Amino acid sequence: MNLELSSMTLSRSEMEAGLSLIRAFFPKGKVWVKDPEMINMEHDAENRIAVIEVEVNFPAQPYCVQSIFYDEMSNDLVQSQSVRVTLDSQDIMQILDHPQVGKETERKILLKHGLFHLLTQVTGHTPPWGILTGIRPSKILHRLNDLGIAKTEEKKVLEEHYLIREDKTQLLREIVALQRPYLHQLTEHPEHVAVYVGIPFCPTRCSYCSFPAYSLQHGREPLQFYLKGLYEEIRATGEWMKETRRWASSLYLGGGTPTILSTSEISDLLQWIRDNIPMTEEIELSVEAGRPDTLSQEKLQALNEQGVNRLSINPQTMHDETLKRIGRAHSVEDILRIYELAREVPGWVINMDLILGLPGETTQEVQETLNQIGKLRPDNLTVHALAIKRGSKEYEAGLVQSLGKDLESMQELALVMTRSFGMRPYYLYRQKHIAGNLENIGFALPGAECYYNIGIMEERQSVLGIGAGASSKVVNSKDYTLVNLQHPSNWQVYLKRWPELHQKRVNAFLTL
Repeated sequence: MNLELSSMTLSRSEMEAGLSLIRAFFPKGKVWVKDPEMINMEHDAENRIAVIEVEVNFPAQPYCVQSIFYDEMSNDLVQSQSVRVTLDSQDIMQILDHPQVGKETERKILLKHGLFHLLTQVTGHTPPWGILTGIRPSKILHRLNDLGIAKTEEKKVLEEHYLIREDKTQLLREIVALQRPYLHQLTEHPEHVAVYVGIPFCPTRCSYCSFPAYSLQHGREPLQFYLKGLYEEIRATGEWMKETRRWASSLYLGGGTPTILSTSEISDLLQWIRDNIPMTEEIELSVEAGRPDTLSQEKLQALNEQGVNRLSINPQTMHDETLKRIGRAHSVEDILRIYELAREVPGWVINMDLILGLPGETTQEVQETLNQIGKLRPDNLTVHALAIKRGSKEYEAGLVQSLGKDLESMQELALVMTRSFGMRPYYLYRQKHIAGNLENIGFALPGAECYYNIGIMEERQSVLGIGAGASSKVVNSKDYTLVNLQHPSNWQVYLKRWPELHQKRVNAFLTL
């Protein structure tokens, strides 16, 4: 279905704030803001348009929000299958009678309430995260905590102002309570930063992947050129850190697939990082070893010898048919074999990633996967809901996701089973185009939480991103405002531009 949002009382920028929420109800539809300069065009039955009109009368009196949904092919709104919703002055006062901790204006909040109440009637679906479409819902609760808002009022803000479902509110509160002590440590040590080093290469490209990653199926020469430039940026970053007396409290080697490097290459890279990047004594050093087909006993031992204390081995599913369908060049047997080898190396935390909503999988397949994961007993488990993004093979092939209850059933099953493994949720984030408008959740055994994940998701610690596609976040620890800087995802462009972007990052820190 094609959907057009229009209004006589809202500006274009205000209306654009509602597009993501509309997509949460209509993931298969195309959504746009009506351009008043465009001449109305005729549409046939196959390309029919549904119109959503929202009028917000605020702050002028009397307060009112009126929403209507109708089929543009009918010229008579009375005879068409239209749905209307009105929020009166009392409704609006109740919505706005809470602490305002987000960045959105009151008019945008009222627009979203109008859309939410209208579209729940139209579709019969109630998104679990209410009017929230942002990536980090836990930031709202952290801000309320910072303001000293009472727990009862916190709950009202989440459930009345943002319309978050009660079970999601409880999940947020559990996660935030666990994170608070660690975030307090970050506040006490503004000289500590997180460091991300990116290796944007993979053995093959997974069908759902939209991250900057290049296949090495046709040779390793690009990787060799890339590593030379990466070494230089690591050196320059380390020199700046020493000059400004900053230390890495966590370092994450991600990608792509960093373990696509040979044993000697990855050992040399980690040694170069240790020689150049100042680190705290209790550095958390993580490596994304997402593809078991890139690991060996020799490489695992080399990682351990270089001080790696966290390792991520990501099966995504424990079904060979699905692995083949999504382009993973390994089998379930490979996962089990590599995991056993990794467990023989003492002293590190092992994470595993799973994806809910993979093509062809039902709740039954998810349960079978979780049963096998439970037998392996990893220290961490990160459960993702599939997000089909522009740039992925699945997007290009036209795969769309359903709002069906199956996805929520899968996630509820994952919550129950991970808790039975002795784990607890410790961080959460959402993505655009995420299946079922749900969320990704990181679980961990008590004491095995990944501090890098907490810091980067809550945006309370500066992050130095090194490498193609890497993001840097320069965080002001006084008010948590930040500057985002992004390296080019194309590795060849990165090699030419990293000195310029390194200087931009240095300048951003000078403003703190």
